[in-house]
Amino acid sequence: MAESRAKRMQVVLTLAVRQEDEAAKKLSQFREQLAQEELQLADLREYAAQYLHAQGELRKGVLAHELINYSTFINRLNEACREQDAKVQRYKAIFESLQQQWRVKHQKRKSIEDLISRLQQEDNLLLDKRLQKELDELSSQQLQRQSDNGQ
Repeated sequence: MAESRAKRMQVVLTLAVRQEDEAAKKLSQFREQLAQEELQLADLREYAAQYLHAQGELRKGVLAHELINYSTFINRLNEACREQDAKVQRYKAIFESLQQQWRVKHQKRKSIEDLISRLQQEDNLLLDKRLQKELDELSSQQLQRQSDNGQ
């Protein structure tokens, strides 16, 4: 007997599952990267805030060139914070894109599973109809034999 459509679709399902798993793996890895970048941004901001607070405390008794150097350093820290914030925003956009790709692959896999389920139901229905037809024919043949033998 020919292989059923549901069984042939299993190959497609296997491929869809593999693609979904790969997308999930990428998403998970990138989620970790994004978390690291956000942590680095938080650390930079905290570091800059501490230096800014310390600068306010050091204003007394500090030479002008030291204060300028300190201010320059704080400006560099603030610039690093802006750059890191921009990097985090880019990573968030990439993460959202990867998340959407995973959703598409997940939905595709679910659709294939639903199709396979419907095909299996159709196959079972056809099989039941064939079986019923064969039973009806056997019953009819048996009745025919009984009526032929009875005459």
